[in-house]
Amino acid sequence: MLLGALLDAGLDCERLETALRTIPVGGWSIERRRVIKAGIAATYFDFIVPGEDHHPRELPPEGTHGRHLDEVLALVGRSGLSSEVRAQACAIYVHLAEAEAKVHGTTADRVHFHEVGAVDAILDVAGCCAALEMMGIERVSCSAFPVGRGSISMHHGRYPNPPPATAELLLGVPTYDAGVTGEMVTTTGAAILTALVERPGERPALRAERIGYGAGRSDFEIPNVLRVTTGTPVDEPLQFAQDEIVVLEANIDDMSPQHFELAIERVLAAGAYDVWLAPVTMKKLRPAILFGAIAPLGGEREVAAAILAQTTTLGVRVRRERRYTLPRETSEIVTPFGTIRVKTATVDGAHRRTLEYDDVVRIARERQRPIAEIAAALEEYLPPV
Repeated sequence: MLLGALLDAGLDCERLETALRTIPVGGWSIERRRVIKAGIAATYFDFIVPGEDHHPRELPPEGTHGRHLDEVLALVGRSGLSSEVRAQACAIYVHLAEAEAKVHGTTADRVHFHEVGAVDAILDVAGCCAALEMMGIERVSCSAFPVGRGSISMHHGRYPNPPPATAELLLGVPTYDAGVTGEMVTTTGAAILTALVERPGERPALRAERIGYGAGRSDFEIPNVLRVTTGTPVDEPLQFAQDEIVVLEANIDDMSPQHFELAIERVLAAGAYDVWLAPVTMKKLRPAILFGAIAPLGGEREVAAAILAQTTTLGVRVRRERRYTLPRETSEIVTPFGTIRVKTATVDGAHRRTLEYDDVVRIARERQRPIAEIAAALEEYLPPV
């Protein structure tokens, strides 16, 4: 159904088949036709593999031996698919093997793939990965997963719907009762989508360009189709985090300016995020200094105690405030000047990188060079944005 929908949305079928023929398995052919499902025109697509192609309500032949994970990975690895597609397809099968292993109480390398180890399932997984590359699709999202009712016949017997491996793959993702009796999410489909989609159930901001419908084999009271929409992401709102902090302030008019340096150092050491000084005018027109600090909620007492101990103030004002912060991370890069830390903030999907000031100062002191000169030299080693 995934491949049928992608074909319906413009995927080149001949190009897809040519790519999949490089997988060292033979004896398969393609069935592709237009069908109507409860009034919806869709593309039905299937891999026909004699001896492996079974109706979903029938049990496979007795004695069918499933493939192991290493066999499946070897088949994909020996194909002529791009390295990116091979890696993605193998990652999906590892994801699937881990779910099967948990269900059967074994390890991923010892799992016997039965239905999902058949040639058509291998082609489904590799085909979806190849299709996304061919269509230039860089990101995949999906809706919550519809879950059918009743039971399903599989190699080991009859199981509740969804069967155990599928249920394991759907752990932690949103699902809903589709209200129909039958398999709505196959194990292969669950493995593909849960491996490719970062946050199932979330609809991205998208400028739709193509829509395709892939048809399933069964007929239900609702259209048994899978819809694919491809398009270009629209600018999403600025992403940021929100939290609460404590602002601490004190007005000081009787402290030597020379003493503020050590006071700032020790208030920062007490846990303050930031400290600042600002000129203010107090009663009787006295010039004074506003000593301010920002602290985490849990560090309010320690920072207040440091301000009281390190300055001449007799009191500290405290208030809670909300703040918005950009996503950020700190990494290290190696330069001829030594290892330095780089802070990276994300703004509208773009990265903004800055050198860690303390590292720049340290290197300037070690080399006895102007800080501006060291900063300019280090910026040449920043990774590209």
